[in-house]
Amino acid sequence: MVALTKWAPTHLTDERRFFATMACVIAIATFVGFAPSYYLAPMFGAKPMSTLLHLHGLAFTGWILLYLTQTGLIAAGRADIHRIVGVVASALGLVMVPLGVATAIITKQVAAANHLPPQGPPLIFPLGAIFTFAVLVGTALMLRKRAAWHKRLMLLGTAAILTTPLARITRFTHIGLAPAIGGIVLTDVLLTALVIYDIRSRGKLHPATLWGGGFFVATQALRILLNAAPAWQAFAKSLTG
Repeated sequence: MVALTKWAPTHLTDERRFFATMACVIAIATFVGFAPSYYLAPMFGAKPMSTLLHLHGLAFTGWILLYLTQTGLIAAGRADIHRIVGVVASALGLVMVPLGVATAIITKQVAAANHLPPQGPPLIFPLGAIFTFAVLVGTALMLRKRAAWHKRLMLLGTAAILTTPLARITRFTHIGLAPAIGGIVLTDVLLTALVIYDIRSRGKLHPATLWGGGFFVATQALRILLNAAPAWQAFAKSLTG
């Protein structure tokens, strides 16, 4: 059992302020991106969602809220509670991976079965996002006792699944990019912010930013390349019908 310590006012360091701010940006972007189709669906006249999509939406929202909570707890100096909540976050992260994969595939299967236009971005983009999330968050959990590594990898892992709401923001703001690519570009803004923070605060990149960020960008490039490959397109077609 994790023992709770007596709370005392803590100084909000630049590091805590940066990661708390990034968590707030992620939460706001998630709400804005999903507001028309999920959070404020009745106001926008959105179509009813399937049970699977509701479960996916609840899990995704739960993760973002937990991430916001966890960074807030560290900013407040409550690492003791952070560790307790981390058990819940770990369990939810495990659920999100198969749920994300199932949602991406089944949504397209249903659209194909009903002769509807393809729903959402090409399959490789959501699958690539959940794969990146799984690797980065899984590594962050293994390195949870190394705070600098843990917080950077958790930020990048959470940013990976932000591609979907950011892609929707790209779509309804008409910024001139295909939604799937727009979502990737906007998540790179978060990575860039982390790079700038490291350089300004440390004079160089933290290894977690270097290796985690490199993996983050590499999976983005791989998604774009695979999406254009006939072999992948044939495989995706076999999965979705």
